[in-house]
Amino acid sequence: MSIFYRKIKVRTVIAVFWAVWFAISSTTPAIAETSEGALHKANVLSQQGDWHGAIREFEKALQEKPDDSATQANLGVALSRVNRHKEALFAFQKALEMGYDNANFRYFRGLSLAKLNFLEDAAQEIETALQKDSRMVLADYDLGLIYHQLGRDEKARQQVSKLYKRNYKLAKQLHDQIPLDYKITSVDQGGTLTGRVNLVGPVPKARSFHLIHAPNIEFCSRMSDGKGHRILHDFTVSKKGGLKDTIIALQGVKKGKPFPRKMQTLQLKRCHADKYVIGIKNGEDILIENTDPIKHEIATYEIYGAHRNQTTNKSVLSINSQVRSAFINPDAPEFILKCNLHPFLQTRGYIINNPYFVISDAEGNFNIKSIPPGTYEVTAWHPFVPTQKGTVIIEAGKTARLNFSFNGKDARRKLYHDDTEGYRFNTWFDSKETFYGDIRKDDPVEVLQEFDNSERYIGDLKPF
Repeated sequence: MSIFYRKIKVRTVIAVFWAVWFAISSTTPAIAETSEGALHKANVLSQQGDWHGAIREFEKALQEKPDDSATQANLGVALSRVNRHKEALFAFQKALEMGYDNANFRYFRGLSLAKLNFLEDAAQEIETALQKDSRMVLADYDLGLIYHQLGRDEKARQQVSKLYKRNYKLAKQLHDQIPLDYKITSVDQGGTLTGRVNLVGPVPKARSFHLIHAPNIEFCSRMSDGKGHRILHDFTVSKKGGLKDTIIALQGVKKGKPFPRKMQTLQLKRCHADKYVIGIKNGEDILIENTDPIKHEIATYEIYGAHRNQTTNKSVLSINSQVRSAFINPDAPEFILKCNLHPFLQTRGYIINNPYFVISDAEGNFNIKSIPPGTYEVTAWHPFVPTQKGTVIIEAGKTARLNFSFNGKDARRKLYHDDTEGYRFNTWFDSKETFYGDIRKDDPVEVLQEFDNSERYIGDLKPF
């Protein structure tokens, strides 16, 4: 059974709704004329989903009025609902010859053509339906499936983009049926790419979030500087200038090693995400594990040019887990997952199309193995500096090297807050009592983020 057939079966209820609507709307004038006749009975049976009975009554009605094009069209719909698609097409064609035509008629005719595997004709018919009425999201969805069956995946992806603006669920459903333009093959004598990511110039200042603005102060202050500020280091730089959390990705790799089978996991612990950046396929699922005794309001966002659009928002209850999708606009290159209650809890994603990517380590180093020989463009992506690109030649069994150097002056972010002077509230770190007046109970090991940023600057350079 083809993907198209499976999806049509899944959407039977929706299709029945449209079929009933089509039957009622297109024959309303005739009902008044033959309210006690076969046509009235056919419409009632259609509403009840009794398509076999409706077929008999439509045929009787056509014996009474053989020139009724709307009844002829509805007979075709009823025949298609019981999978008598060849007969349905004859009925549709006769109605068309009698002058009947509208968007829904063309759409149902296209579905019957698709069921009989006349995919080229089905695509043309549904394209015609959409020309008559561009608001038919189900037609856009089915057209995308047909394009995929015809091997026109690029056109199918265009349908995903079209649907994304109008129906997120249908867009995601269609997107999941279209594989990436990447094939899994064995890689013999693959090459290796190594290198280092450096940051020169001033290290951008850490972002400060005032905990007074967030709920669960007592718990979240365990990740505070002790004065009511939650500090988030977007730029982590080693003493030698290596930049951590930069994604290095090869572009244009069409075949090679498989993607990791294991679902990516994001652990939330003490109002903190264990991964600051991730590489992720569009539409890929992520397992979110909340180990905190408080809930997190996890939202996902797409970054598309100057736009920051929220795509989902759902609570992850305390000591609980949840699977979320990273499905965003197909043209958007970046993805954000963050807590809307605790905005300092955030992970940023870079959309990748093949498994040849890594994240730079604490010293800025990276290493990508088993690369098919060839010439590739390589991108170095960090959330807050412009992406850099380079070109590398990978030779069989050999190691190539490519370094990237960012300048802190090019940081493209806005500080959430930069005022860290004084106390935002009487935190439990300077008292034996908590903020709420209870006796302070420390964990065996307190987890704090030091606000002293001196070691994060290169040489004698000062923060800007």
